[in-house]
Amino acid sequence: MSRILISGYYGFNNAGDDVVLYGIISSLKREQPNISLAVLSNQPDRTAELFGIEAYDRWSFGTIVRELMRSDMLVMGGGTLMQDVTSPRSVLYYLGIVTIAKLLGKPVVFYAQGFGPILKPLSRSMIKRVVNRVDVITVRDYESGEDFKSCGVKKAPIHITADPALTISPEDISDERGKELLHGLFTDPDKPLVAISVRNWKQEQAFKESIARAADWFIRRGWNVLFLPMHVPSDLAPSKEIMDQMQESGARLLDAPVTFHDIMSVLKQCDYVVGMRLHSLILACMLRTPFIGISYDPKIDRFVERAGMPNAGHITQLDETSLLALLTERLDRLEQEVEVVSEHSRLLEIEAAKSSELVLQALHKKG
Repeated sequence: MSRILISGYYGFNNAGDDVVLYGIISSLKREQPNISLAVLSNQPDRTAELFGIEAYDRWSFGTIVRELMRSDMLVMGGGTLMQDVTSPRSVLYYLGIVTIAKLLGKPVVFYAQGFGPILKPLSRSMIKRVVNRVDVITVRDYESGEDFKSCGVKKAPIHITADPALTISPEDISDERGKELLHGLFTDPDKPLVAISVRNWKQEQAFKESIARAADWFIRRGWNVLFLPMHVPSDLAPSKEIMDQMQESGARLLDAPVTFHDIMSVLKQCDYVVGMRLHSLILACMLRTPFIGISYDPKIDRFVERAGMPNAGHITQLDETSLLALLTERLDRLEQEVEVVSEHSRLLEIEAAKSSELVLQALHKKG
């Protein structure tokens, strides 16, 4: 039985990265049900429990080498592993694992990667040196592929696919847990529901008032408003700050301990999503739920465009008047928005499935 080791940003209580891993696992097993999968994680026991596969300590060099030796392939994915904004060590860490795998003679596939920003010349040099040895690269958008090329990645074949979370089937997501959580939060859970997913970004603060006014606008139109943290605890503070700036009462924060399964179940109950977090938008698209993106990073702009949904613009220029005008326009034609996002979701799902197909082609080629 073939065995694949998966490396990425897993085990950090980030629902976005968790749904990426879930998408990778489900897509690979859909293509080859008997494949054996293992993952490197910051919390191996919790990851193993959540995903039902073997999980190992991502910080143990000896463990990484042992698991690579036991595996037939290394899959790096997904998310944006090649970036040095949050830490210059990120690129060093992931390219180090790739280097070990290649020294052991293992094929390596980059799975639906985003890219950047890359700020340091050393990072660019290392990417060129190491990633050119990778067997296959799939990227989640055209621009990420061009960014790899701009770093000098010319030898490894690059394929444009889409985010792994888009391969998750809505039918596989339970309704019960989401309904249970919402019934505990809202006195009238039958009202239409908007989920708002925000994060802090650098020192920016002004955008929070504009989002507060948008939340007020939804409540005045008779909607339930739910602030949905995708990364706990870091998303809790900005959610609370925005709620404190609201003029209307009734908005709720999902601050109970939840898994990515719970978050998907909650999003399945939503009628609209307003999101800064990329995977709040990707999951909305997968669920055929209309959304509006608020950008802090080019990855938001890239996905919103591919999904055919509106972009409220960058947080540094977010304007209350234009945001409310855009929401009014889109909510007044909500049925048409559902049709648009559903069609784009169907096409993106097909694109996203190509990553697992390319992984298995490379695996079988090795065999």
